[in-house]
Amino acid sequence: MNKKQEEYLKVANDLVFQRIFGKVGNERITKSFLEKILGIKIKKISLDKNKRMIGKGLYDKIGRIDVKAEINDGTKVIIEMQYARLNCMPERLLYYWSEAYVQDLKRKEGYEDLDKTIAILISKENLRITKGIEGYHTKWSIREEGHLDTKFSDNLEIHVIELNKFKEGGEERPEDDWIRFIKAEGAEDMARIKSREKVLKEAQEELHMLLSDPEKSEIYEQRIIDLRDKISYGRSERQYGVEDGKKEKQKQVILNLYKMNMEIEDIAKAVELSKEEVENIIKENM
Repeated sequence: MNKKQEEYLKVANDLVFQRIFGKVGNERITKSFLEKILGIKIKKISLDKNKRMIGKGLYDKIGRIDVKAEINDGTKVIIEMQYARLNCMPERLLYYWSEAYVQDLKRKEGYEDLDKTIAILISKENLRITKGIEGYHTKWSIREEGHLDTKFSDNLEIHVIELNKFKEGGEERPEDDWIRFIKAEGAEDMARIKSREKVLKEAQEELHMLLSDPEKSEIYEQRIIDLRDKISYGRSERQYGVEDGKKEKQKQVILNLYKMNMEIEDIAKAVELSKEEVENIIKENM
């Protein structure tokens, strides 16, 4: 891989992040990272072996959690790495949290047996919900409005880390070196990280191994092109939702007209699609 490619291999890319923090065998790396983020001592950790959690292609990210781990007494932790701006990120993270929270309900005896689930969002862009908050790391839970010391449940815990809010020169936090590692834009940024954290050096070595993997590099570069296209055209997830809604409505119109025995040529004219496109929609849905 040439130097230009190396500079673009960012840890904040979801595919790279998955390979470093979600790969079975990298438990030491994920354990050290989580201890700094959560401020707890982790005695035991296991990473999810489900291969669905690891993206293998350009669009594998959709509806999948980047990293899932189980720590200590059964507490579940999910990590979502988000590089592009998404207006509905809080709602999406809650959805991921809820899926992870109830995942084992069928084999539990009752609701009281559900394990604590922690969701961590690492976002390159700032979220709308943190407007006015300067710190890059915020922690969320459900509390009684008039009694903020009273939690509704200890089972919900959410951490939001906004990379763009991280500034050098401020008060040091335990996780700062890990944030520098994730936020690094290239080889020069990575070389400036002089951490005493031994496991962080292991993470840097894992990144170096990915640099020499042509297959992973190709997938990564495809992903970067996809993200750049989305950013260049300013297409938020909400806009995608509007387009998807239009396509769904168009599909229903086609199917309804076809059931009314309208000729395919006439349907194509009505919905402003080609005859082939209309035929494909009918074949896929009838």
